[in-house]
Amino acid sequence: MIKFIRRIFFFALGVILINILYLFIIQKTDWSFIKRNESLRFKNPNYDLLVLGNSLAMDGIDTEVLTRHGISSYNLAIGGSSLKTSYIQLDEYLNKYSNKPKYVILGLGTYIGNFEGEDINPIVEFTMENYKYSLNDLPMVKFKWLGTELLKKIVSKNHREAYLKYGQLRFEKIIKDTSDLNTLNKFNINKYSESKWVHHIEKLCSQNNITLLIVEMPGYKNTRNNDQFEIHIINKNKPNGFLYNLNSIEFCEIFDDDKDWIGNSHLNLIGAEKFTKEMIKVLESKNAFNRFPVNEKPISMYGP
Repeated sequence: MIKFIRRIFFFALGVILINILYLFIIQKTDWSFIKRNESLRFKNPNYDLLVLGNSLAMDGIDTEVLTRHGISSYNLAIGGSSLKTSYIQLDEYLNKYSNKPKYVILGLGTYIGNFEGEDINPIVEFTMENYKYSLNDLPMVKFKWLGTELLKKIVSKNHREAYLKYGQLRFEKIIKDTSDLNTLNKFNINKYSESKWVHHIEKLCSQNNITLLIVEMPGYKNTRNNDQFEIHIINKNKPNGFLYNLNSIEFCEIFDDDKDWIGNSHLNLIGAEKFTKEMIKVLESKNAFNRFPVNEKPISMYGP
């Protein structure tokens, strides 16, 4: 009986030590974990603009370009995040830090994003304040997919050389866009107008006097739509959130199929810099950084 108890003890101890080691390694090597921990330990941050969203925004919005443009920015977007996760991240930031941003850019893609899910990104969930842990939160269980990402870093120079700057993940590698353009694609604006989490984020921004700028992120040719990159109001009763369709065929003429992508509609560092500079031009032309557009009447999601 004593031998059996001893075996159980050493087995449990081994499991604990292996999971502690695994957690230590992925916290030090995984980009999303590194960024998450950094964002929870800022010292008096004073960013004018935060970026939220999934991997499309994490890779594709160059916050260094925005900062050089005079808008101090940080990219909080995490790969695989739901809109609920973005809401939690923003709410945490506003409660944790006294300096509030003036703007939030929410970068999504109707062709890839999760608009209705109630799931929380495991990295964000695991590091939330007052989170109650269970056996399902053993790192080798909860973050098992990060083992594959770790293996990619070991065998792939492109993955090893990717890095974070101002929260943006930068890849130098190139995967050509070989998809075919479909001129019949329509912009599915209903995904935004019908999403409760979009409205929760808009409400949170409104309560904190933050302008919400939602961006339909550019993608491969086969994802693009034939609508114009115009403004849509998120909440017609209190216009504080605006949607920009930057996956239109017209806007995406700026991209080079052979140089700007890293696969699956994600921009590499060349494409992200190019996109961010053009995005700034669009936002400024629509007076987005002056709280409300004044030169034209935005198109409401809810009709006139």
